[in-house]
Amino acid sequence: MRSLITIAAALSGLTTATVFPAEPGTVVEYTAEYEVRHKGRRMARAEFGVAADVDGQFVFNSSTKARGVWRLAAPKPAVERSVFNVEAGLVIPSRFDYQDGSRKGEDNYSVEFDAPAREIRIDGAAGAKSLPFEDELLDRGSLQVALMLDLGNCTLPGPYRYIDEDEIRVYRYERLEDVEAETGIGSLETIRFSQQREGSSRNTILWLAPELAYLPVRIEQIRNGEIETVFSLKDVNGLEREAPNCSGLG
Repeated sequence: MRSLITIAAALSGLTTATVFPAEPGTVVEYTAEYEVRHKGRRMARAEFGVAADVDGQFVFNSSTKARGVWRLAAPKPAVERSVFNVEAGLVIPSRFDYQDGSRKGEDNYSVEFDAPAREIRIDGAAGAKSLPFEDELLDRGSLQVALMLDLGNCTLPGPYRYIDEDEIRVYRYERLEDVEAETGIGSLETIRFSQQREGSSRNTILWLAPELAYLPVRIEQIRNGEIETVFSLKDVNGLEREAPNCSGLG
C-alpha cells in the first residue's frame, strides 16, 4: 500500500476550503480527492491537501483508504503528514510522519529535521538513527509542494533530494508531451513529466494542470512499461480555475 502514496499528498479527511485564485509561486491551500485504480480495478480513495497551521507553518497531508480486498492488507487509511515552512521560495520541512494503514503499522516511521543541531532523526520499525542535516533536503510530502511551487515560479522541477525511512534519495524529471486530461471537474489542459527515482525500475507520469496551480490531476505509476496504478482527480476545493502565468516550460 505504501507505493500508492509515494507521489502525491494532502489533508486527511476531505474538508471544504475557501475558493481563491492562486498567486503565482506561492503555497496554495487546497483539498483534492482522487480515485485510485490498480490494473483497471478500483482500489482506493485518496485525499491530498495543504493547509496553514496555527503556528504559521504549513501542513501537507495525504490519506489513502483502501477498498475491497485491499482492505485486508490496509484496514486503516495510509497517511502521510509533512510540516514545513517556505522561506525565500524554498520549502523547508521540519517533520514528516508516515502511517502505513496496516493493523500493526510495521512500516510506520517519522523524520525530524533539526536545523539548529544540523541533524536529521529517523524513528521507525528498525529503530532510531540520525543523519547529517542537509540544506534543501525534502521529505515525500514537502517534495510535492516544492514541485508545484517551482512550476508556479515558471521553473522546471527537480532534481529533488528527499529522505525516507532508510536514506537520502533523488527524483529526476523529464518533460513529456502536453495532453488534455478528463477529470471529475471537466477537461483540463496539462503539462506532463516523468518522475524517476535514481536506481528504481519504476517511474511515475505526472499530469499537472497549470490552471489549478499545477495540481496533479492524474498520476500513473509504471513498472516495466506497464501502467499499474492510476490516481484520477475527482474533486478539488480551494483552487479556482484561472489562466496559467507561465508559458513554454521545457
